[in-house]
This record gives sequence, C-alpha cells and structure tokens, in this order.
Amino acid sequence: MPNLSKKIRSVLSGGLILLAFPPLQAAGNRAAASGRPGYNIILVVADCLRADHLSLYGYRRATSPNLDAFAAGAAVFRHAEAQAPTTLLSFASIFTSLEVSAHGVDSIGKALSDSVLTLAGILKIYGYRTAAFVGGHNLNPLFKLDRGFEVYSHLNRTDASFKDTLPAALKWAEEKKERNEKFFLVAHGNDLHTPYVFPASSLYDRDFQVSGPLKAMRKTEAGIFAACNRRLRLGRGKGGMILTDDDAAHLTARYDEGINYSDGLLGAFLDRLRSERLLDRTVVVLTADHGEGLFDHDYFFHDFNLYEDTLRVPLIIKVPDAGHREIDRRVRLIDLMPTILDLAGIPPDASAQGRSLKFLLTDGTDPGREPAVFSESAVGGKVIYSGRWKLIRTPRKTELYDLERDPGEKRDLAGSERETVEALEGALSARLASDAAASPGPVLPAGSRFSADMQRAAAELKEIYREIGGPDAAERR
Repeated sequence: MPNLSKKIRSVLSGGLILLAFPPLQAAGNRAAASGRPGYNIILVVADCLRADHLSLYGYRRATSPNLDAFAAGAAVFRHAEAQAPTTLLSFASIFTSLEVSAHGVDSIGKALSDSVLTLAGILKIYGYRTAAFVGGHNLNPLFKLDRGFEVYSHLNRTDASFKDTLPAALKWAEEKKERNEKFFLVAHGNDLHTPYVFPASSLYDRDFQVSGPLKAMRKTEAGIFAACNRRLRLGRGKGGMILTDDDAAHLTARYDEGINYSDGLLGAFLDRLRSERLLDRTVVVLTADHGEGLFDHDYFFHDFNLYEDTLRVPLIIKVPDAGHREIDRRVRLIDLMPTILDLAGIPPDASAQGRSLKFLLTDGTDPGREPAVFSESAVGGKVIYSGRWKLIRTPRKTELYDLERDPGEKRDLAGSERETVEALEGALSARLASDAAASPGPVLPAGSRFSADMQRAAAELKEIYREIGGPDAAERR
C-alpha cells in the first residue's frame, strides 16, 4: 500500500477546522442585542455505556426501549469514538474539542489549563445559562472542568446515579424555560460504573452459579472492578480468584440490567421535557464518555482498554424538525463542541480539533473526507483510526485491526501488514508531537488532599494490574 502515508497525511490535515473566532465579548454582545433565540442544548452522558449493548445498536437483549423510541426521531451515529477510555480524560476532550495529548488533563494531578476555551464558557459568553449535574471523583471541580458553568452540581461519589442528577437538571431547565432564557445543560449518570448499586431486577441475571467470593465482595472493593484474563483481586490480603463463565455472564447481565434501569430514568426525563414543551427548540445529545470491557478482550474494566468495547460509544443527536437519520461515518466526541456551536449559530474556537457534524444532521451531505481519529489511555496506550484500519500501540505491543472485515478485533494483522503499521505509527507520532506543543494543564495545588488521594488511587490501580497480569505488568517484568 505505497500511498497510505500520503493518504493519512491528507486525512490528518483535513481533520482540523481553522475558522477565525471573533472577539468573544463583542460577539456575545452582538448576539444578545440581536435577540437571536438559538437552540437550547441538553447533553446527556451515561458513564460506561458501550454502544453494542443497546438494543438500538442491534444488541440481543432489549435493554433500551426508551432510547430506541427517542432515536426513531433523531440522528443515530453508528461509529462514534471516545478520545479516552476513562471519564476525566474523555470529558475534558468533550468540553474542549481537544485530544488528550493536547488538553493535558490527567487523573493524577493535572487540571485544565486556564488558557483553554470550554464549550460552556463559549455558550455563556453568547448569552446561554449553563449548568452541569454530574457525579464521580473524576469530575471533581478541582480538575477545572466546571469552567463556564454557572451551576456545577457535583456528587463526589462513584455511585452517583441519574436518579440523583436528572431531577435537579430538569428543575433547572424548567426554571430557564419559565424565564425564556437559552440554556446549556449537562446531565451525567454513573449507574453503569461498578459497583452496580441499582436495584436487582432479575431481568437478565438469572440461573447463574455465581462464585461465593464474588457474591461476598463489598461495595468498596467492587468500586474498581479490575479483572484481567478472568483473574480478580478480592482485596488487600484476600488473594484472588479465577472467574468462571457463570461469573462473567452474571456480571454482564447485571451491566445490561443497569442499562435497562438507566433507560427507564432517561425515558421519564425525556417524557417530562416533551410534556413541558422543552424539546420544541432544544437540541438533545445522548452519548457516553466510554464503554466497558466485559471480558470481550480479557479485560472487564475500562481505564486501559483501547478496544471498541470501551472506545465505541452511542451517539444520538436530536435536532428539532430534522427527523431520523442513520449515519455510518466514523465521528469523534471532540466533534460535539463544534457541532453544538454550529447548531447555535456560533463559530468554533480556532483551536478546536474536532469538526462540526451539522452537515450530517441537516441535509445529509458530506463535503469532506473522514478525519483520522485518535484516542489515548491514562497508562500509555495510543490509538489511531484511519479508514478501515485501527492501530493500538501500548508499552508492551502494537496491534492492527481491519474494522471492516473484523469489527470485533479478533485478528491482529500487525505482523502481516507492516507497511500499514509503519504508516499509521508515523501519523500517530506526528500527531502526538503536534499535541505536545500545546500548553499542558497546570498541576493541582500543592498539598491538595484530593490530589494526593488520586495519586494513591492511581498507584493502587497499577498495583492491581500488575497482580492480575494486566497490560502494565509486562513492562515491569
């Protein structure tokens, strides 16, 4: 494939939108003076929700009847990719339209740089009221993802559910409607993140012979369910166990029940928005920050997993009066910020690495080529997608998959497609070098207890990976 490098360079060069951003305060004043109504924007993010476990994406279980019904009047993106398999990094990319290496945020001690424009910050300048209702340690305001939000309601616990965030989000939106104020609202739920604390329904989790130690795991121990190659560490001083097929099936069934539970909460939320006529001039975006492994590639969790299990996420965008569309083009979560701004009639920030998808949502035409896609983990893994190819580079090995012929990533072609690997590795290295030129986020305040806690948690997680033979183990042997 002698022309692959040229093709990739061409695709990469077409992946940026470099539109001049007008002086923000002056532009905001002009927008306010013109009285332009614009769309309201609601962004709903379900933590850990992988696309292929939704019935609307063809899953064997009817996990998402409410989302299925909502998607019937919206655009459904079949191939949306997250920029990271972990919450903090992915949200930072969504809110800034920057890849992980460009925004510099990490889960140990780096917050978002003050120089970076955020989606909420831009919308606020253009007259939008802004609020976010989120949960989990990774969205703590100390990471500065709250910039631009007038209200940033954060529940600092892993089990923060949509049942906690959606009622408050709905009340806030109703208040803005009563005052005839444009708004940007973010709602996030951690229902699908371990530990699974939603009510047991026995909808799918039936007749499995679950091992005793797995049943006995405490909520605190199951918060980060680090399992690799079916090996699970039970907790400090407790040793480990090998998970059986029934154990794995039980965990997957519980995960699917969590989707069904979240779907019910989201269905009620959407019904209320509809009954209050809040959807008439509102763009609704439903997506996930990342997916979950569920042992499809030996891993259960997500943090370091760079397969489609964790990077391919659902993306449903409903624009008033636009109707239903099925979109096969591969898109990125960093495309959301330019898309939302475009739909609101606001030009994007010149530094945005995503591109607007408005043309796919309105007339269905696509004037440009599909850009390359980049994703990164917090433990050294990097990914590049180009055309049908996906390359995964980790500290221990490089893998190559043909996603057209092998969407399940079962056949690693890195050994037989050396020219393709070299071209993709060259493009990946060039992009990482370009991103490295951007200013990294500042380190969190010295002595911050939260920062120390995050560093300790990261060290413990790496220790777990070493014990169970995860990807961090090979490089230390």
